[in-house]
Parts: sequence; C-alpha cells; structure tokens
Amino acid sequence: MTDLNGKVAFIANAGNAVGQACRAKLREAGARICAAGADEADLSVSIDPMDPDAWDKAYAQCIDELGGLDVLVIPTLGKISNSIDSESLEDFKETHRGMAVPAFLAQNRGVVSMRSAGQGGAIVHVIPAAARAALDGASAACTASAGILFSAKSASLECAKAKDGIVVNAILVGQLDGEHALPYGADATVIKPEEVADAVLFYATDGAVYMSGMDLPLDGGLLAQ
Repeated sequence: MTDLNGKVAFIANAGNAVGQACRAKLREAGARICAAGADEADLSVSIDPMDPDAWDKAYAQCIDELGGLDVLVIPTLGKISNSIDSESLEDFKETHRGMAVPAFLAQNRGVVSMRSAGQGGAIVHVIPAAARAALDGASAACTASAGILFSAKSASLECAKAKDGIVVNAILVGQLDGEHALPYGADATVIKPEEVADAVLFYATDGAVYMSGMDLPLDGGLLAQ
C-alpha cells in the first residue's frame, strides 16, 4: 500500500523540515521527486510562491521532464504573531500572505495542471492544528490555517463533482518539533517531521484513493479535548 513506483510527487516548500521529510519518505517509497526550494530531488524548481504563472510553469516542467504529476504535497508551517493589542493590520496580512496565499495558489494551479495531465492525483496539505484548535497570540495563524483547510475541502468537492480523479486532503499537525513550531502547551505531544511524512505517504497511495476532503489530526489527542 506504500508503493509509489512510477509516480511523480511535487513537494512545495521542500526546504522546510516537513518538506524535507516528505521528500525523503516519498522517494523511499519509489516516487520521482520534483522539489520547490530544495536541491536534492530528481528535479528542482524555483518558484515565486505569490505568482500563479510561476506555479503553472513549475508544474508544466514537472510533467514534461518527469512524466507526470501524481502527488502534490503542500506543507504550510505556522507563524506565531502578536497579542490583540499589539498586532497591526499589516502583521495580520503578512501572516496570511506567507501562509494562505501560497497554499491556495499551489493547490488551485495544481488541480489545473493535474487535470491537463489527465491522470488524476492526490493533493495533501500539511496544516497547523490551529485550523481547529485556537491559540492565544496567534489569531492570524489560526485564521490562515482554517482558510487553507476549508479551501482544501472546497477543492475536494469540486474535484469530486468534476470526476477528475483528484483527491484533496489535509493533515492537521499539533506541536511540531523544530522550526516554526506553534506553542500548543507544555503537555502537548511533540510530533516529528518524519511522522508527518508517514501520514502524507498514506494519503499519497492508492489505499486512500476514495478519501477526499478529510482532515487527519496528527496531534497526540490535542483536537480531542
């Protein structure tokens, strides 16, 4: 069930810890890797994440040079901001520009590119659990994460209606070990990037081919409270 031989996976944000772990895990499972923001891949691409045309060109290059676009992984790490009385509108907008806008463009242009390839595919978002578990001092990260989650769910409905063979799912990560970790509390279970990659691999395989619009908590029970 974890065999990705013959498939091509595109890892957005491949330079961050989760992207690196996903790149290694999917390659180990047999996928050829196109990576944005990292050199260790079958194909490395450079993208301005705010430019829709840049995503289109990168996906087209992936399809042309590696022969397809079967899996798209979009890891979006959180960013702690300021308290209500000190956070400016520009701070709020900047967090959304850094999190929600690139994830939206990666997803939507990815759907278009997968449809052009005509082979279906799996899109997997990795999102902070702040999409469903509010944190103080992180209102921008919470709303950006929730926006990504429900954009993914909306895309899953559109793809199901279009019968294009594309599934869109999300993984909600709790206390992530290492960089850009949002603080969920001293008692929160710490999740390693490699453990996130294991969940991404499941969504990328044929074992999850009928799952779409799902958000899988990987949080040590945080969202069960």
